[in-house]
Amino acid sequence: MGTSNGLIFKCFPASLTEFEVAKVFKNHDKDGDGRLTKEELKSAFKYLGYKFTTFRVHQALHAADDNCDDVISFEEMSKLIMYTAGS
Repeated sequence: MGTSNGLIFKCFPASLTEFEVAKVFKNHDKDGDGRLTKEELKSAFKYLGYKFTTFRVHQALHAADDNCDDVISFEEMSKLIMYTAGS
């Protein structure tokens, strides 16, 4: 996750730290495999207050999916969080 756990993401409905956002994403990993599928990612965004379309979720997934396996691993999570913060 890097060393920026104190970074505040004000783009979310409530200001959250990177650690808190990562925890939300981890809690939406329904099958516990350490990766977020497109549907798990969409659910996490919805929980955070985003109303992302399926297309927008697809964009976020591919922006952070370094190895092109169509899931976000926890190693790719920081990139996803930074993408989301810029939304």
